[in-house]
Amino acid sequence: MTEWILPYNERGKDAFRVNDALRNLGRIEWVQNINLTNINTGDIVYLYEAAPVKAIRWKCKVTDVRREDSIIDDSAYCDSGITYDGPFIELEPLCEYFLLQQLSLNNLRKNGYYGNMQGSCRIERFKPELSEYIHKIDKIQTSDEELTKVIQKISMQELEKLARSSSKRNPEVREIKTKQYNRSVFVSAYTKRRAGKYCELCGEMAPFLDKDGNPYLEIHHVVWLSNGGEDSINNTVALCPNCHKKMHIVQESKDVHFLQKILDYKG
Repeated sequence: MTEWILPYNERGKDAFRVNDALRNLGRIEWVQNINLTNINTGDIVYLYEAAPVKAIRWKCKVTDVRREDSIIDDSAYCDSGITYDGPFIELEPLCEYFLLQQLSLNNLRKNGYYGNMQGSCRIERFKPELSEYIHKIDKIQTSDEELTKVIQKISMQELEKLARSSSKRNPEVREIKTKQYNRSVFVSAYTKRRAGKYCELCGEMAPFLDKDGNPYLEIHHVVWLSNGGEDSINNTVALCPNCHKKMHIVQESKDVHFLQKILDYKG
């Protein structure tokens, strides 16, 4: 398995909206040019978004190579209407990174990358430190526990920005023994910090502190995810365990209306 870095540009009249395509289609096709001759199914691709972002935003897996004909209708994400000839590779997103500063070009250069992001390249051509650094950040950004530690250190303004950008209209479902929704750790952290120490339904102080010394409140989706509710800061409140249980057992309309008014006020 080989790891690659592929740059892309979200701006410009001929730009392809990679971010929206990956989020909405769940896969994209990429022209397999001469620099990607040796790419293979199963390889890992880190997609680097060019200016003004200048950071790795996506980790993808190569699921097909040397495909002669395009089979994904991604025309909605290319305003120029330009079409390209094959061969193509297919990329499936494994994760989207949100703490982009950690994978910025400046930090990549500090950890072994050299040159400019002007074309696809293998990570192995650089010093081993680069691969080690990317793997370290990948572990942090794909672990809710590690992310929570980082989140404690960022400003409320930055946290709100991250929460909004990671909000999901239809969170993915993963099958275990029951269905569980992959929820944004940023949305959860922002909602709890917004509430402070107090339950947003009864107004009482959190009943205890968690092991990290933070007021213990639980996240509640006013419109339940199972009913099509968004995992966003406009649909989440922080409740004490008692009120959270009440909302799931009784779900009184007056309480729902009260929480919706709170969200409308906090915007």
